[in-house]
Amino acid sequence: MAEIKLKLKKQPKFPLEADVITPDILAGKPAAEIKKLLLYYGNESVKLGDFFDVMGKSTNPRDTKIIIDGDLSNVKRIGEKMTDGEIIINGDVGMHVGNQMEGGKITVNGNAGDWAGAMLKGGELEITGDAGNYIGAAYRGFWIGMENGTIKVGGKIGRESMLWARSSKGAAQFPILMCGAAGSFLGMHNHGGTIMVEGDVDRCAGADQVWGQIIIKGKVSKLLPSFKKIGETNEIELPNGQKVSGKFIEYSGDHSVNKETKGRLYLAA
Repeated sequence: MAEIKLKLKKQPKFPLEADVITPDILAGKPAAEIKKLLLYYGNESVKLGDFFDVMGKSTNPRDTKIIIDGDLSNVKRIGEKMTDGEIIINGDVGMHVGNQMEGGKITVNGNAGDWAGAMLKGGELEITGDAGNYIGAAYRGFWIGMENGTIKVGGKIGRESMLWARSSKGAAQFPILMCGAAGSFLGMHNHGGTIMVEGDVDRCAGADQVWGQIIIKGKVSKLLPSFKKIGETNEIELPNGQKVSGKFIEYSGDHSVNKETKGRLYLAA
């Protein structure tokens, strides 16, 4: 893959909105043209070259790898709505990374802010460190959140992650979120998403869930009373055909939504 390299040359004092940093937009442009792309900085527009050094060139999004070096914790919306190619971020990154992306892959070698992978429609987002709140969630006012693709977080994610996830068997779209640990109200309003947590989860996982699976290999600080114990299982089959082995207690719920529900919550036995 052809590489385009960006290096942060000065730390923004205010949040810098960099939604133009995607393979879709940078592909086919020489470095001089990339530097002229506009970013939003507070209440004004600035040029990408004001904050980043730029090297390299690529001809099309599919063959484009964007490598970004620096502390981007105050840089938002990188990879927004991208459809192809790859972005590698070597450092922390701010809010909305990979939000509404449809394809390609983003790797964050560090931590990420709130709303990472919000309303993801495809592709893969991997964060090696921790991530903030609302990971893979629907934005306020929307009833459909993550619809497809995969989010992997090595560390802990914050509260209300993967809200309003929705899958489609007919379209073979199965949104998946994997993380090390999670905050409260994980998978709220779940309509078909799959969530796997290696460690512990705070209270009220799966609130208002009607379909989908939440697999927790650690503990939940407070299990909702509207979940009913079904029994124990040694294997869980995911909608995409993948199987998870281990000793789990299986619960159905959330029964506060429907008396009969296809929602499942699995806790390590």
